[in-house]
Amino acid sequence: MDYVVKERLNWSDLKPTDAAPFTDPHTTDIKILYNDWPYGIDERIVHLVVWTKFDLPDDPSTKELASDMRAQIDDYVDKTFCQAVPKENVSFKTAMLLPSSRRLTSSKVIWFKNWTALKSIHSVEHFHVMLFDPDPNLIEEVTHGDIPLSRKIG
Repeated sequence: MDYVVKERLNWSDLKPTDAAPFTDPHTTDIKILYNDWPYGIDERIVHLVVWTKFDLPDDPSTKELASDMRAQIDDYVDKTFCQAVPKENVSFKTAMLLPSSRRLTSSKVIWFKNWTALKSIHSVEHFHVMLFDPDPNLIEEVTHGDIPLSRKIG
């Protein structure tokens, strides 16, 4: 965990600074980075991880992401990565403040949060976003120029 927090995220602690998740577009409580070890999938798919200092709570009865948090993540991913698409045309709206010409349609973006049993890093909240054939400038902007560890050493 220390490597992820200190080296990848450049966070000194995991204490959230904002009152409510996903409300401040300039927050330091969220960081978007490449997945250092992406799944063996189509090379046109960019696999990002959205790290958060705040909790992404599960519903205790279902062990799945709480519905109110799912809605907040949907909205965040939509604002961050997608064009405005009517809700009725979207199965997973996933996504903040980028020129719409560089955003993707919602059909090219999906997000998910691993179940606890599948997480490789338990101590820092995060969810995954996969984008099909995105504009490299969009990725550069949302990741602030991040380079995944797999590219640095491979």
